[in-house]
Amino acid sequence: MAWRDDENHPFAGIAKKLERADQNILNLNNEILAFFKESKYPVIPDVKDQSWQDAVNYHRNLQIPKRFSVLAGEVVHHLRSCLDHIVWHFSSNTAKSLHENALEFPVFPSKPLTKDELRRYNRKIRGITKSNVLTIIEQLQPYQRADPLEDPLCIIHDMDRFDKHRELVIVTRSVQIEFPAGTRIDLVESAIAYTQGKMVPREVLAAIGSQIKTHHQVTPDVAFAQCGKWKTQAVVPSLMKLMNAVDDIVELFAAEV
Repeated sequence: MAWRDDENHPFAGIAKKLERADQNILNLNNEILAFFKESKYPVIPDVKDQSWQDAVNYHRNLQIPKRFSVLAGEVVHHLRSCLDHIVWHFSSNTAKSLHENALEFPVFPSKPLTKDELRRYNRKIRGITKSNVLTIIEQLQPYQRADPLEDPLCIIHDMDRFDKHRELVIVTRSVQIEFPAGTRIDLVESAIAYTQGKMVPREVLAAIGSQIKTHHQVTPDVAFAQCGKWKTQAVVPSLMKLMNAVDDIVELFAAEV
């Protein structure tokens, strides 16, 4: 953990980037909450309420501030920069001098097999000679996962690439359901899984439905239009998940410094 607090540690810059990303997520969360709190319907009425359709139409037409996209994009860029910083640190001075713009953390959803693919992979990690570091980089590649597109590295890479093309990270409208305190954690996790398109047993869905019917509160939220292979994923929890993933990755490489 020394790299987080030691100003002289080689990863001190990474620690500052993660700190800044965390601040941006907090600021974004506060701005989203304030935005909807000031709206006409900070809480969506019950579907049986006469104002329900009006609330739905209101939020359907409510313009989401582009600033939310900018802040989300900044967080993603900080996270991508942290990964590239790792490669930069372990690369040789010669590689840094001759191939400054080529060095970056490789992110490959499919295993490089052809000469061109292998050349592209190796070009990104030129100058790294420490075998443990090369092994960790290879083990972290999205193609090592059952679903590469769901790997945090792949999501960060794609979002940052999109932002570099001068397009805002797209955010859209969403809702979130608040469960009462004491709700079984397995029900909450299953509800999240269900919203992500994953299979959930019928009896579990029934239990979730009972909780929602009795205690639910549905509030408007902001979501990524696309996050990995899934659509409309809440922005703040998604960014926190990505940041925590990068934090864990940095920890792996910090042991090799």
